[in-house]
Amino acid sequence: MVNFFLFIFLSMTAADTLKNPEYTLIKKHGKIEIRQYSEYVIAKTSISQGDIELNNSMFRTLAGYIFGGNQRNQSIPMTAPVITKNDESNYDMIFFMLDAKKPEDLPRPNSRNVSIETMNIGKTISITFGMWATEKRVNYYKKKLDKYIADNNLEIVSSLMVAQYNSPWAIPPFRKNELIYKIK
Repeated sequence: MVNFFLFIFLSMTAADTLKNPEYTLIKKHGKIEIRQYSEYVIAKTSISQGDIELNNSMFRTLAGYIFGGNQRNQSIPMTAPVITKNDESNYDMIFFMLDAKKPEDLPRPNSRNVSIETMNIGKTISITFGMWATEKRVNYYKKKLDKYIADNNLEIVSSLMVAQYNSPWAIPPFRKNELIYKIK
């Protein structure tokens, strides 16, 4: 019984122990927020024509880089969230490299499937939700976010990004996810 409560406590706190990109909150309406982010260094891997079934292999590719799969055999701190996005040609998975100010601060990846670059997130709109980020739940919350965007005459300038904050072992009621668009 004690192990069960310890497991629940660890699931609740796991996301809070990872470093997150900082932002300035511009406006909040329930679970919807408009934010301003700075530019961040990221590690990214991509595949053509987004096959969501490859999420695990993409995650392993990026995790391999931060767990020493680089020219310095250096371990790099894990951060949250892990972002996925699908545009017309690529499906990307992104890890934030929050201890780096510029890509040159990081060791080069051993894998040619990992790129180190900067991402200027800028002004965004997001909606937060719990449980798993399944296709059905993403579509449900996307409709809510799209309605808010239309009702408030906001202009989207990016494809939808799905941000997942928890390890796969976090139990569903304590999971945190977000859908994010860049906006004008």
